[in-house]
Amino acid sequence: MSNTYTWDIPNIEYAPTEGDLTNVAKVVHYRYTAVSDQVNAEGNPYSATAYGSIGLDAPEAGSFTDFNSLTKDQVVAWVLAKLDMDEATLQAALDQRIEAEINPPVISGLPSGW
Repeated sequence: MSNTYTWDIPNIEYAPTEGDLTNVAKVVHYRYTAVSDQVNAEGNPYSATAYGSIGLDAPEAGSFTDFNSLTKDQVVAWVLAKLDMDEATLQAALDQRIEAEINPPVISGLPSGW
C-alpha cells in the first residue's frame, strides 16, 4: 500500500491589530489527507483525513510574521508543533486508519440464514 499526503489550510483567522503588530494570525484551520493507491469496490481510493483548528500563541515582536507574508510551510510547522507530533507520526496514524478500512478488525452483520 502506498499513500500520498496533502496539506490543506482552508482558512487562517487573524486580528487586524494586536498591540503594535498588524495582521496577526490567531487560528489555523487545517486538513491533512492520505489517499491510498488501493481502491474500494466502487473504484474510489481509500482515504483518511486529520482535521481541526489550532489557536496560535501570542506573537513575539522579534519573530513575528505578518499574515500576508506567511508561507504554507511555516503554518504547517505551527500546526505540527501545536499537535505535538511530527509529520511521520501523523502519516502513520492516517495509514493505520486506511489499513483498518481495507482490512476491518471487526465486521458487523447478521448470519446469512436469518
